[in-house]
This record gives sequence, C-alpha cells and structure tokens, in this order.
Amino acid sequence: MFFWLLLCLSAGFASAADFDESMPLDQYQWIGSHNSYKRALPDTAYQFLRLQSVHKANQLNYSHLSLDEQLSLGLRQLEIDVVNDPNGNQYHHVELASRLNEDWLSVHEAAQLAKPGFKVMHIPHVDVMTHCITLQACLKQLTVWSDSHPEHFPIVIMMNAKETQPDFLKSKKPTPFDEAAFASLDEVIQNTLQDRLVSPDDIRGNAQSLQSVIANKGWPSVNDLRGKFIFLFDGNESQRERYTQGQNNLKGRAMFASFEPGHPSAAIMIRNNPVEQHQDIRQLVESGYLVRTRADANLSASHEQKALQRDAAFRSGAQMISTDFYPQSPQAKRSNYSVHFAQGRLIRTNSISD
Repeated sequence: MFFWLLLCLSAGFASAADFDESMPLDQYQWIGSHNSYKRALPDTAYQFLRLQSVHKANQLNYSHLSLDEQLSLGLRQLEIDVVNDPNGNQYHHVELASRLNEDWLSVHEAAQLAKPGFKVMHIPHVDVMTHCITLQACLKQLTVWSDSHPEHFPIVIMMNAKETQPDFLKSKKPTPFDEAAFASLDEVIQNTLQDRLVSPDDIRGNAQSLQSVIANKGWPSVNDLRGKFIFLFDGNESQRERYTQGQNNLKGRAMFASFEPGHPSAAIMIRNNPVEQHQDIRQLVESGYLVRTRADANLSASHEQKALQRDAAFRSGAQMISTDFYPQSPQAKRSNYSVHFAQGRLIRTNSISD
C-alpha cells in the first residue's frame, strides 16, 4: 500500500500541469504507450518463438500495466488492437497454447472469446494475453477511470484492425473488416464513450472539411476537451477506404484517420520514425496537425540508440510520443531506462511552441 501511495504521488507530480491549459491541444506534447493492453507472453511461447527468430521473439518480450494504472501514471495516449470475430468461437482455443500443451486463458476469458464481437490481442493465436479480452471491456476500463477523473487531460486512443496472422498457424485466418464491420466498430465506441467522445464531426462543425478547420481555426483548447477521448484509426490505405466508405469527410464516424496533408479529412498524422521523418513531423506540427510518433521501436536497441530516437521525437514537436518504456513500466524497471520529460513529467508544452 505504501508503495502504491508513493506511485500515485509521483504520478500526480509527473502529470501535474504548471502551464496554461487554455492553449489549443496541438500546443502540448504527451507520452503514451504502444500496444497498451498487452500482458506478458508466456515464457514457453517466448522460447518457442526464439527458435523461429530471436529478433522477432525479443520484439514481443514486453508488457504493460493495466490501462487504468497507465492513465493514473499520467499517460494520455493508448493503443488498442482488435480482430473482427462476428460469429465467435474463433479465438477461444489458442493454437500456440495447444501446440505447447498449455492452457493460457481463464475460464472467464475463454468464455468471453467464444462470444461474437471485437477481441483485443496483438497476434492471433500467438500473443493473446491482454488486460481486457474484448474491446468493450477495454473501453469500459477507460470510461470507469475517466468518470473518476472527470477533469483529465484529453486522451487519444489509437486503434488497429488486425487482419493477418503468422503463416505457421493452421487456424482460420482473421475475418477481414468490411464496411459493416467498421460500422459496428464505430457503434461500440460511440455507445460506450457517449458524450466523452470527440468525433471528426465535432471538430469539423459546419465547415466543409476537417483540413480547413485545422488550417484556419485549429484545435480546441485543452480546457474545452477535459474528460474527453479522441480515437485515431491506424489503418492502411485499403482499410481507410473501407472505413470511410469512399467518402472524404469522415461524416458520422467515431474515429479520425491518418490521411496525407491536404486531404479533406487530414487532422491527425502517424509518423513513427522521428529520426528519418524529423523534418516532415515538424512541418506537419507547424501546420496545425496532431502527430503521433514513437520514442522507441527496437527493444534490443542499446540505451544510447533508444535515447537517440527519444530525443528526436521530443525535438520533432510531435504531440503524441508512444513508448514501451514509460516510468514504472515493466521494461523501464527491468532496464533502468525510461521515457519522460524533464522532472519526470509526462505532459508538457510543445517544444516547437516554447
């Protein structure tokens, strides 16, 4: 209990704001996490995967605190991966666990996975251990925390739609997301978040396009977005086409999506390499876009290599900086390396606008 009290106190210090929060959202930088729902891969699975590829296995050797613990620490950007399971009974028997003669899931988890609906996992039938087995369970954790902290800094949730799995698996491949599946995904988000959700329509208002609002008016202030969530769809070109149903304005959609500058729905960008894409990120930020980048990607990199990418992310001005090494994360504890701003803070005014 004493440790948890210290943790909460340090989290409050790290995320406390001593700056003007009446500024637009894009004038801040904040730390987030990568594949935020992920629990540790069972050691037997890790050893099995090492036989296939040491590097790929090492890239899966990370885990996170629960979603509410991450939010309590001060993280304000999370990531959730979902698979489309409209008929159920596709993921309640984990193929790799069966191959290893193991049972990774609790009775409750297996029962939830057997039902139709969107399931949360990193790699189907391989890396499936999560803090919330279904999308609805994840969203419920977010809303419960939010209701207990109604004045919180706005939280961005990045969503990935998983449609592939490793070739060595014999299980049925993931069901693709068609337009109906994406509509159902939006419905789950909208029904669960309700008035906590900031949608593309909310930002666009009566303007013709999101891009014109970003260029001419900009983002609302943090004070106007307190207690809110913004969802960002991280999809490939084909997925974005299906998600938008061929339209250009994201009308009626729950999530923003990463389009190129000048596109009518361009508002939030994903640029994951702040070293190679440094100048691109700076130009996007200076144009008013929100940008998500990564402070680390190679878990086998040295501290010096990770610090190089981290510092490039900070200097780029990207507002959302995702990491596996936030303070108190299992990786940070194990490696004695963590990603945060000065004085342990996880939110600060944007370095470009300082």
